[in-house]
Amino acid sequence: MKRFSMLSLIVLMSCGAALADAGEARPLSVRTFQFKHKEADRAAAIIKPLISGEGSMSIQPATNALVVTDHPDNLQQVAAVLAEFDAPPRPVTLSFRLVGASRAASNAPPVPEELRDVASKLSMLKFNAFENLGEANVQGREGEPGLIELPSGYRAEFQFGEYDPASHTIKLNNFRVSKLQGSGRDQQLVQLYNATLNVKPGQTLIVGASKPQGNRSLMIVVLARR
Repeated sequence: MKRFSMLSLIVLMSCGAALADAGEARPLSVRTFQFKHKEADRAAAIIKPLISGEGSMSIQPATNALVVTDHPDNLQQVAAVLAEFDAPPRPVTLSFRLVGASRAASNAPPVPEELRDVASKLSMLKFNAFENLGEANVQGREGEPGLIELPSGYRAEFQFGEYDPASHTIKLNNFRVSKLQGSGRDQQLVQLYNATLNVKPGQTLIVGASKPQGNRSLMIVVLARR
């Protein structure tokens, strides 16, 4: 009985130590981040996924600042992301291509040399015939509009968005692709695609611009560089 009591006491002491360790609160710190080039509410949206369950933040519109309370190691990560975010509008170069992709029943034509880099990706969608419908490069800065007009009658309009250091992407807001159709006074732009694209600098993004017509589809290929 005595041995059982001693064993119970050891177990209780061990449990008490474990509960004490589990209940020990990690310290919190407070930092204020004031922005020169970007808006505090945009910064709050970017760092929201980085805030711990014990952390919090508040926007100070009058001073365009953000007050963040969190563990010191989290605050270091938040500070690094916000330092990269609060930068002057940066230049962006966008490479844009339109590709007609189709499924040839047999004797598919050779892949044009300028499309070989995307043909392997499009072949995963069972396409085996490709046509270059036009390409162009456009330069701009975050927040500026972009416009591309191709000799084939296609047109792309968009706005360069801000670089998001948390996801390492650049937004291309309201990215619209249209084609000039008709002739003379009956010419009009017919919209084929409208969306916001999130592009990782240095990575090629391919999206379908329209529903397949028969066995043929129009594909948008974009590559952004900072």
